[in-house]
Parts: sequence; C-alpha cells; structure tokens
Amino acid sequence: MSSLVEIALTSFVVALSGALAPGPLMVTTVKESSKNRSTKPGLFLSLGHALAEAPITVILVYGLLSVDKKVFPYLSLIGGAFLIATGILAIIKPSRKNVREGKTIGTRGFLTLTMLGAAVSLSNPYWATWWVTIGAAYVSKALTVGGLGVLLFYVSHEMGDLVVLGLISKAAASGADSIGEKGFSILLILCNLALMTIGLYFIFEGTLALASAA
Repeated sequence: MSSLVEIALTSFVVALSGALAPGPLMVTTVKESSKNRSTKPGLFLSLGHALAEAPITVILVYGLLSVDKKVFPYLSLIGGAFLIATGILAIIKPSRKNVREGKTIGTRGFLTLTMLGAAVSLSNPYWATWWVTIGAAYVSKALTVGGLGVLLFYVSHEMGDLVVLGLISKAAASGADSIGEKGFSILLILCNLALMTIGLYFIFEGTLALASAA
C-alpha cells in the first residue's frame, strides 16, 4: 500500500512542477482562457494533454517504445514550426468581439480545445524527452505493483496537470475581465509572441543538434 501511495504522491508532485514550468501548454492556456473569458480552456486543454499521454503510457507498459536520440532534433523542428504557425495565424486572424453582448465571436469549443491540448503537447520535444526518460522510469516502477500502480501513476499525473492548468485558466480569465479591451489585446499578442519565441527556440535547438551530429 505504501508503494501505491508513494507512486500517486510523487507522480502528482512531479506533474505539478512540470505544468508550472513556462512552456507551450501554459502559454496556450493563458491565451485561450483570456480570449474566452472562461476557465474551461484550462480544463479542456488538460484533457487533450491527458489523451496524448494515455497511449504513450500504454506503449511504455508493453515495452514497445524505443526511440533513437537522433529523432529528437526533428521533433524540435516540427514542433517549433507548429508553434510558430499557431502564433502567426492567431495574430493575423484574431477573434472578433461583440461588445454589446460581451461575448467573443469565434472562440474555440470543447473538441477544438481538446485537440489543441493534444497537438501542443505532441509538438513539444521536451514532452517526448520526458516520457522516454522520466516517464519510462515511473512506468517501470509502477509496474512493480501491477496494473493498479500504472493506473495510479497516470491518474495522479494528469490530476497534477489539471490542477495547475485549471488555476492558471481561472487567473487568466479573471485578469482578462479587469485589464480592459486594450490590455486584453496586448495580452493575447504577448501570448502569441511567446508561443512563437518558444517555437524559434525549439527550431534553434533542433538545428544545432543536427549540425553537431553532421
């Protein structure tokens, strides 16, 4: 029983620390929550994140994941390009606001946000690196106490992400209501620029890794 408690607690804490680290998913949560003036994006994005992590957990359980380090530079390049494209499209085609009704037109729905959460997670090369290193070690440890250990690891891990992204979503939604329309527009631009900067950093790292391997 103590092993199960240890797995659950440590998995939750590690997820908290990971979700709190600035990255594409956190920035996307702030951007979408501000735009929607709602806490729902954080919940839906975390659901997409969890859906992306479910199959990789199963794959690790069956020992089917064997990724060569040579793959990661390409993950960085693809992920970086995705984030840059996401930021550019959001700046070029911002959502329109119906001032009279106080609602944002063209905000993303449940399915779109869930898919976005999965896509943003998959686009992050550090996400893949985490799972084939720390995640694989956790799954291996959880397997020592059987399927229940793996289930506890997965659920606790996703709960940590849900708590952090939910709180960030709430804070972003509240902040968007208090900073006014000009401040709101600036916040969205800054979020999109942050996504593009992270994307450029991923591309830089991927290019550097490929150059050093040549």
